[in-house]
Amino acid sequence: MGDSDDRVRARSTVWSLRVLVAALLGLVVYGLIAVPAGRYIQQRSDVADRQVQLRDMKERNSALKDKIRRLDDPDEIMRIARRDYGLVTEGEESYTILPPATAGLNLPASWPFDLLSEPVRRVSSGRG
Repeated sequence: MGDSDDRVRARSTVWSLRVLVAALLGLVVYGLIAVPAGRYIQQRSDVADRQVQLRDMKERNSALKDKIRRLDDPDEIMRIARRDYGLVTEGEESYTILPPATAGLNLPASWPFDLLSEPVRRVSSGRG
C-alpha cells in the first residue's frame, strides 16, 4: 500500500504544481493584458473628457471674441453708456423716474403697524 500512497501523493503534488503554475501564468497574463487595458480605457475616457472641455472653451472663446468685436463698435459703446450710465448727448435731457414712495415698504402685521397699513396704501395710491 505504500507504493500506492506514494503515487497518489505524487499525482496530488503534480496536480497542485500544475494548478500553481496555471495560477501564476494567469496572474502574469492578467498583469500583461488587463492592467494596461484598464489604463488604456481610462486614458480614452480622460481624452474624451478633455475634448469636451476643449470644445466648451473654444465656444466660450468664440463668444468672448464676438463680445470684443461688439465692444469695438462706437454704437454699442454709446448704447451701453446710455443704458448703464445715463449718458445723454448734447441737446438731450435726461429724466429719472423714481419708484413710488412706498415701494418695498413692508409693515409687520402686528399692532400698531396693522393700524397703519391701510392709510399708507391709500396715500401711496393717491386716494389719500
